[in-house]
Amino acid sequence: MQNIHSHTWDTALHFQPETIKEADISRGYPLDLTVKFETFMQDMAPFDQVVVFGLKARRTGYWVPDEYVADFVAKAPEKLIGFACVDPTQPEHFEELTHAIDHLKMLGVKMGPMYAGFDPRDPMCDRVYTYCQDNGLPILFHTGTTFNHNAPLGYSRPWLFDDLAIKYPGLQMILAHIGHPFSEECLAVIRKHPHVYADVSALYYRPWQFYNTMIVAQEYKVTHKLLFGTDFPFANGQESVDGLRNVNHIIAESGLPRVSEQVIDDILERDSLTLLGITQ
Repeated sequence: MQNIHSHTWDTALHFQPETIKEADISRGYPLDLTVKFETFMQDMAPFDQVVVFGLKARRTGYWVPDEYVADFVAKAPEKLIGFACVDPTQPEHFEELTHAIDHLKMLGVKMGPMYAGFDPRDPMCDRVYTYCQDNGLPILFHTGTTFNHNAPLGYSRPWLFDDLAIKYPGLQMILAHIGHPFSEECLAVIRKHPHVYADVSALYYRPWQFYNTMIVAQEYKVTHKLLFGTDFPFANGQESVDGLRNVNHIIAESGLPRVSEQVIDDILERDSLTLLGITQ
């Protein structure tokens, strides 16, 4: 199995104090989001390969240097794949990106438009998108909700990425969390564009919404565009696998339509890295 969505950071070093406090809203109870390598690797035991990244977003108090992620990945290079992070509102963002790719050997990019406070269609991002398209670097975008009060929801709507997909037909994109709670928008976008995918990370603990999203994906015939991820440390590895396998439990024997077992197996067994053009 592959996990294309996990994080590493040290909250004391990389989060502003207010950001740490807000994190409790994420699951409705206090969370210690600091990622320790040994704990991370134990949680990632079910997976053969894992994509890991931090987050750069000055607006909402996140700043994880790419060097920190690279050092983390270097402890298990046969399993871990590092993505660089980009906050295009910052003046040195492009130089940081090229350094991360050329010198730190990152294999993809993570961007959080709502966290950094930019419209993903803003022309200031074009240099990043062109560079990634030309160099075969996939970009995983945060889409959907958040707990940070200063992160504009308008910049996380999945329909915004329809414009990007048209403008950059060679840019592999992943829309995280199926754009929850704007999931139907997300499914409409990934159905249109062969180079746009979504990941199912951090959804299983909202079982009714997760079930409905998966049914719509099945009805739209886009389940082949769904990639598996966990969003660790917000969601654990085996719990995420079990949550997907148990997606139909919420409906019991009600007679409501069921998510196909084949669809579930396919998502868990999917070679997402090859689809995205990532080779270690």
